[in-house]
Amino acid sequence: MVRDYYAFQRARLSNSLGELEQGAAELGQAKEIQDKEECKQAVRKAEAKMEKAATEAVRIEPHLAYLWYEAGASELDNSIRDAWQKRLAVVGVQQEHKEHFDFRKLPDTFRFVPDAARVADLPRLSFLLHIPFRLQKPYLSKDERDFYLLDSPLRREKVFQAPMVASTGWKGALRAALWQLGHREDNDVILRLFGNPRSSEEGQAGRLHFYPTFFDKISLEVINPHDRETGVGERGPIPMECVPQGSVGELVLLYVPFGPMEQSEAERRAEVAQDIEVLAEGIQAMLTTYGFGAKTSSGFGTAEDSLAGKGTLALRAELPGLATSIKTSSTQAQPAPNLPRYLESPTRLRGDFRRPDGSLKSEAEYEAFVRSRSGQYGKKDKQLYDKAKKWWEREGRQLAEAGTQEPTPEPDSPQTPPVTPREFDSLSTLHDVAKDVATQLRNGGGV
Repeated sequence: MVRDYYAFQRARLSNSLGELEQGAAELGQAKEIQDKEECKQAVRKAEAKMEKAATEAVRIEPHLAYLWYEAGASELDNSIRDAWQKRLAVVGVQQEHKEHFDFRKLPDTFRFVPDAARVADLPRLSFLLHIPFRLQKPYLSKDERDFYLLDSPLRREKVFQAPMVASTGWKGALRAALWQLGHREDNDVILRLFGNPRSSEEGQAGRLHFYPTFFDKISLEVINPHDRETGVGERGPIPMECVPQGSVGELVLLYVPFGPMEQSEAERRAEVAQDIEVLAEGIQAMLTTYGFGAKTSSGFGTAEDSLAGKGTLALRAELPGLATSIKTSSTQAQPAPNLPRYLESPTRLRGDFRRPDGSLKSEAEYEAFVRSRSGQYGKKDKQLYDKAKKWWEREGRQLAEAGTQEPTPEPDSPQTPPVTPREFDSLSTLHDVAKDVATQLRNGGGV
């Protein structure tokens, strides 16, 4: 099947490669013209023809076009590579798709990452950690592709081709950072966070669950390895795909404190307190010191201490001195199957769209609500709000004035712990927040 695919692509490339080869022949003839002015014009015309043909070939299949000429030891492979690099600098990540979709929205669109409010559905003392970081140095990785223009392609999501850090990549990078900090494999905290090795007979799973991170930019980084004795480059500059410096990504981790049934509540709180301190220390070290991805020993794959937005630690517990809490989706009545998504009953708006007095929120209020739940206010959210607004203007306001709306449901029993959020704007602050939360848990908080 792979052979048939590339045979089909080679047939599509035939016209473009033919034009490129014809342009190269015309360039050789132009350089032999004696008249300087006529020579310059002919050279520019031939080079423009070659550039146009190479650009068209790159649009169809750059890797096949490049390897076709490289296998034949033809210098035309440089024309393909140059056109590919120019397109990469302008396009970034498949512009034909990016015009309609921001790749960083993949986790929200496909529900890869849970909403912070969903932590209320998990066992007590579970937490979700959301960290929007900004790269201080480019991020490199290695994708398992044999047929590619470069030797070191960036790892991408298979369908949308968005550059990514896989969940397994995060797990390995964090584990390596903790190892550097002195937390060895047999450490109790490491076993709780990451679980036992697959070869272990115990088969204990880790309490941490990692989610992938997606970026929306691709660039090229050039390295030039030198011989240690002579100081001369061994094989010349090597271009490598990377996510450029300054790009923003989101690290999301979920922690669920399962353990022995006979474990006391005090012991569980003590373990969670220890885990959260070690985790914050490891994340800070991983992002700012040791890095993630490939070539971290050369300084690649590190992030700034200050975050690109507000980070959130959403803990399913009620801690002393913290009155704020995330309103959980479990406390809101869900719409009946035959009702529109913006209604929870035939005469009542859903809680997402409703003010305390039962009236419709403004669009700004609804947008703020969506963003407060770690979401992005997109086209679908706006369309849903517009439908709710039309219903309100058509019949909802009259129902409210007539007093036919249903009474507001009573809040959940205080025995159910809320989701307590703690925000931070830097990795250093995360370390302080983790210590504060751990101290409160050890002192009996989170009950």
